[in-house]
Amino acid sequence: MDEDDDLDFLLPPEQVIGPGENGLKTVIEYKFNDEGSKVKITTKSRVRKLASARLNKRAIERRSWPKFGDAANEDAGGRLTMVSTEEILMERPRAPGTKADESKAAGDSLSQLSKGGAVLMVCRTCHKKGDHWTSKCPYKDLAAPADVFTDKPPTGETSTVSAAPGTGKAAYVPPSMRAGADRSAGGSDMRRRNDENSVRVTNLSEDRREPDLMELFHPFGAVTRVYVAIDQKTGVSRGFGFVNFVSREDAQRAINKLNGYGYDNLILRVEWATPRPT
Repeated sequence: MDEDDDLDFLLPPEQVIGPGENGLKTVIEYKFNDEGSKVKITTKSRVRKLASARLNKRAIERRSWPKFGDAANEDAGGRLTMVSTEEILMERPRAPGTKADESKAAGDSLSQLSKGGAVLMVCRTCHKKGDHWTSKCPYKDLAAPADVFTDKPPTGETSTVSAAPGTGKAAYVPPSMRAGADRSAGGSDMRRRNDENSVRVTNLSEDRREPDLMELFHPFGAVTRVYVAIDQKTGVSRGFGFVNFVSREDAQRAINKLNGYGYDNLILRVEWATPRPT
């Protein structure tokens, strides 16, 4: 190996080619191997140029500041962020013209009420003034129970609320179900009034529906309800329906005009509907 080192001057000098436009750099050098033969070694590498970064002038200026605290013992070239172990109090910024006292949080609401001669709250349980709130009264367990709702109303008065059986909770009682009310009146009056103004229409085609009857009957007066019987299995009309009018005179006029009227290649039969049993 010593002889090879002495013969290095016989080797051609190292050649460096590039880098070119594609960034390739070629290095050619010659050495002696273990057998004493001259060997050519070619090394190719790609060279990339780093883009220059723009730094803020303020940031560059801060780097020249003298270090302090735990960072004072660091190297001059060190740029690591140091975490301070000291307690640093941050003051929240205020709008110009505001006072520092306004930013203080309000204390206990009960203590605020006691200032400036304000009227204090009175506990409804022990009747103490300004000592505590009613919900936090220490004597609420010793107070007498409040009046509870009774199922039976006082004698001579009609109650609209009663207790549901088995629950003890109040339930609304409709006027028709109260004591002394006329059971025959109420909802049956409305149903009877609708039945009196109801017209039965028969001999309808299978494809007729409620909008068709509404279009046919509404020119004679105000209509409150239209119904066409539909077969649940086939989904087609069963051939009859009902029309309810607000006025009986309008219903009578519709019967006079449409009974025997040709509609959808069929002859309609329009008559008063039979009242339902009460």
